[in-house]
Amino acid sequence: MQLSRALRLKPGLAVAFVGAGGKTSSIRRIVDEMSGELSEELKTVLITTTTRLGQDRNDLASHHLVDPSDDQIAALPELLEEHRSVLITGPDLEGKWIPPKDSVISELQEIATQTGALLLIEADGARGRSLKAPDQHEPVIPASVDLVVPMAGLDILGQTTQSEAIHRPELVAALLKSRKEIQIGPAELAAVIAAEDGGLKGAPDGAEVRVLLNKTADAETESGSQVAQALLKNSRIQSVVLASVMEDDPVREVHGRVAGVILAAGGSSRLGEPKQLVEWRDHPLIWHAVRAAEGLDSVAVVIGKGAKDLRKAVRKERVDIVENADWEVGQSSSVRIGLEAVSEGAEAVVFLLADMPFVGPELVGALVQRYRQTLAPLVATWAGDRRANPVLFDRQTFSDLRTLEGDQGGRAIFRRYEREFVEWDDKVLLDIDTPDDLERLRELE
Repeated sequence: MQLSRALRLKPGLAVAFVGAGGKTSSIRRIVDEMSGELSEELKTVLITTTTRLGQDRNDLASHHLVDPSDDQIAALPELLEEHRSVLITGPDLEGKWIPPKDSVISELQEIATQTGALLLIEADGARGRSLKAPDQHEPVIPASVDLVVPMAGLDILGQTTQSEAIHRPELVAALLKSRKEIQIGPAELAAVIAAEDGGLKGAPDGAEVRVLLNKTADAETESGSQVAQALLKNSRIQSVVLASVMEDDPVREVHGRVAGVILAAGGSSRLGEPKQLVEWRDHPLIWHAVRAAEGLDSVAVVIGKGAKDLRKAVRKERVDIVENADWEVGQSSSVRIGLEAVSEGAEAVVFLLADMPFVGPELVGALVQRYRQTLAPLVATWAGDRRANPVLFDRQTFSDLRTLEGDQGGRAIFRRYEREFVEWDDKVLLDIDTPDDLERLRELE
């Protein structure tokens, strides 16, 4: 997966990279991705710094403007058309390119917005280390950036707070509230990155935060996942990218919050009784749907007809219950209500039906894992040579889901997006719509 995709980079965004573990290499990777044929949206990029860049970094872009004049800044849109990538710095000072004037960086953000260029800002220094804690004057993040990317190298795991791979180890130890040398594990690394005086320092309130854990070897993906799950306990952090940015295919996984919506508002007219409450293996079917979603970050159950009895059936479960007064309009109304209940902070939502007893947490977990590896807009179940439920929808599909009308679910937008599939046993296809379906289920009890 491309790094630009994993970070959800879009034309016109201003992005600040902070922390340690490969900020310049990450910027270089993004520029390389944009210069290839893989990038469909991102065509031009501006690069600058609020710290100091080594003189050898002037090859980050195909053109370098040093201490630009007002006329050169005004001509940047035309220069981008010619070169596609432009590095803007202040003059050389003691072998380093210093930042341009603050007014120049503000103008760069305006130009990025106007032209659709991506603006990448190296906003911190770490002297090539894998982890750092910022000093009082660091980092220098422009107030109007759209995205902040705190970074660290996963190769710091297993080392101690006195390691030479740490920039300012005494500040890292202070963040961990430890006066003695300790080993850095997933919990300690997450604590440094998620600290308000650590990786989140200076992040503007209105900016998204997506953490990039670099130097992720295949063997380190599991420990990186542990760091990611610890980081996502902080609501300020939107997602965590596990990557090795020096590789052509840099991203291993992207971790973000995935919510669940259980659609249980139907009237069961063909069955003649509320199918959500049909007992199977000592529990109502709606309970089995809740169990299937138990590994998700949050779950909403949308109920309609027979709301009182449905509430009783799941009252002991850790779910949010939302009632759809317009359930007779069709499934689209439940999709919209469920999405509204869980979408804040969610990178994706899995929609489940309340009458598919053979859908379990293993299948839902497989959908989430494929999503982490691909960040596909849609990840669906494939069983019996056809598409099946449940389906995971990425946040880029949410606006379309909100416009659904009538008795149509998410399948109405399938052809609009790239899709991934997880193959599963045909048994998951059994849903309970008619008395014959219920009889088949009883035979499998």
